[in-house]
Amino acid sequence: MRCCFALVVAVAVTGACGSETTSFRPIDHIDARRPGPPSTTYDLAIAGELVGKAHVWSSGGYLSSSGEPMTHVGFELKNATLQTLTFDADVLELAVFDLAGTALPPARFTRLMPLGPSLITVAPGGMTMFATYFQLPVQPRAVERMQVRWTLRKGADEYQQVTAFVRDGSESPVEATPPAAQPTPRS
Repeated sequence: MRCCFALVVAVAVTGACGSETTSFRPIDHIDARRPGPPSTTYDLAIAGELVGKAHVWSSGGYLSSSGEPMTHVGFELKNATLQTLTFDADVLELAVFDLAGTALPPARFTRLMPLGPSLITVAPGGMTMFATYFQLPVQPRAVERMQVRWTLRKGADEYQQVTAFVRDGSESPVEATPPAAQPTPRS
């Protein structure tokens, strides 16, 4: 009986996870103290001012209930200023690469959770956490690396960051390290 129960559980878990699920881990600025999936952490500086902190992680790639290849990228943003910060999901991009390092067609941003406007505000002294979902151009296990480009604004100034991930079980090639954040004033 115990053996049959273990077999049923193993089959159920395998069916739920599927052969196309995979996990991604960040390759830089890793915060090992944070609970949950491995995350990267950034001190956010806009126009030379420290404005907050960001944690970015992925819960991995999977097939949706309709069979579409998908992935998740989560964000936690803390605002350390007296002004509102704005995350712009309209300019969010996810680049994906295969095992040879070849860029694949871009992933398509599909959903923001919790549902709401694409401009996410972080109140002065506040914190917000949200999830973004992308439809992948290939099966999740065909993605070796991915890089999410995201933008945070304070007034007319902005902070742009590229966060790189590698599929678990892969080596992290040196050339996959993303460029440093590019704070750029907007006119």
